[in-house]
Amino acid sequence: MSATKSRRILITPNVASPYDQRMVRGLADGFNRIGHFAGAMPTPLSAEELRKLCQSMAIDTVIQVNRTRDLAVPLPTGVRHVAWFQDVFPETLSGFAESFQGDDILYALGDAAVLGLVTLIPCRVGSLFTGVDEATLNFPRRGLVQDIDMSLCGALPPPVALAPSLQTDLLWYIDKLIERVSCVGRSRVIWAVRRMLFNKYVPVDYVPYAALLAIVQVVEGFYRPLRGELDIHMLAEATGELSKTFSNVPMEPPGKARAEESDMLSRLLKPYAARFNGRGDFKARVFRFLAKEGAYFASDGLSPLARVTSYFSQSYPRIMDRKLLIQLASRVTDSLELYGSGLSLHDFTRPYYKGVIENIGELLRVYCRSKINLGNNTHGLGIHSRTLECMAVGGFIFMHDSPHDTKAGGMLTEFEPDVHYGRYTVESFHDEATRWLKDSERRMRVGMEAAERIRQRHCWHHRALQIIEDLER
Repeated sequence: MSATKSRRILITPNVASPYDQRMVRGLADGFNRIGHFAGAMPTPLSAEELRKLCQSMAIDTVIQVNRTRDLAVPLPTGVRHVAWFQDVFPETLSGFAESFQGDDILYALGDAAVLGLVTLIPCRVGSLFTGVDEATLNFPRRGLVQDIDMSLCGALPPPVALAPSLQTDLLWYIDKLIERVSCVGRSRVIWAVRRMLFNKYVPVDYVPYAALLAIVQVVEGFYRPLRGELDIHMLAEATGELSKTFSNVPMEPPGKARAEESDMLSRLLKPYAARFNGRGDFKARVFRFLAKEGAYFASDGLSPLARVTSYFSQSYPRIMDRKLLIQLASRVTDSLELYGSGLSLHDFTRPYYKGVIENIGELLRVYCRSKINLGNNTHGLGIHSRTLECMAVGGFIFMHDSPHDTKAGGMLTEFEPDVHYGRYTVESFHDEATRWLKDSERRMRVGMEAAERIRQRHCWHHRALQIIEDLER
């Protein structure tokens, strides 16, 4: 029971995914266990919905995953805001610091600067890991046989197509030349005509093959997989500057102002587009096209260049890590199983891909059945949900070294190698994996030591206690 005053806490996920829902529900259970009222929403809330719910339920603390305050819709007076960032992208920092007030709290899933939150924030900044619930700690392991040498559970971003297309590239460059023509090329009318003429052959978010190839070479040259040293801002700056060399003008109408113009254009033209529905003449195609394009540009605000930069600085290194890890594992054993969404889209995963795990029980069974549960983290902050839940059921984690191991979220801050987990480098993987596969007694002992450490320090009520202590400071 908490000695402090009882709080009324509302927790919202970033997206309505099973993972996010499980995290916010677990944290809410942790608060309720230590004597506070906490409710977890299954879906994100708009700023207005959040404000009304705080009023109607007398909420005094809001915790949002990967979300900051909406300054346009203030929370009721006296409501504290906690932002818990588990993912950081290059575009995250745009206007980021302005979204915080002095009594807010910002948590990162590990060391904030390592994850990429490098902007000076005008409030308390700390680290908050995920937790483990009682059901996971008490998961029945009896009768489960370790019949898998190695497994890896986790989603992957989709691959990017890098097939050359001379015709599309040529059309893209012609479009850019038209755009460079003084006065004419940048007018709204010419922009609409260009999009109508080229959209059939050049996607709106198209980036030339030559640019993509150069970006891939830069990322693969600067990022060393399975070393846990990703710097997303360094890669974002390098890929962004490289992309700009392929065009001296924006790849779509520039900035927020043009997006707002497109949105207004879409609203104005939709009634006319509906009037021409079913007709195939030129005028009908123009109205339908303009309405569609306006809605597109207003929908996400990121230019093709920004999307490419974000993907190659944050997602592509994850793919590089997994590709090398699977290559290393396959040289040790053929008994290798991979689970997770997105894996089936990659050629290097298919020989070992077993599908998507649908529920937590099935996931925990895979952890128990695997002699070695493979781990990796691009930032080197290995203390995340997959690691903690695997340890909680006595699974043996095999994690790579990182220069960030002694920072918040790094493995050495909470666990001891050869006591709670096994560790490897790219160079030592084969020998270390072979040694652990042969030593079943020691491997099982390490798994049990890890489970006890989780029970003592890494349950959801431990996370709830940390937040309450920070709020009371």
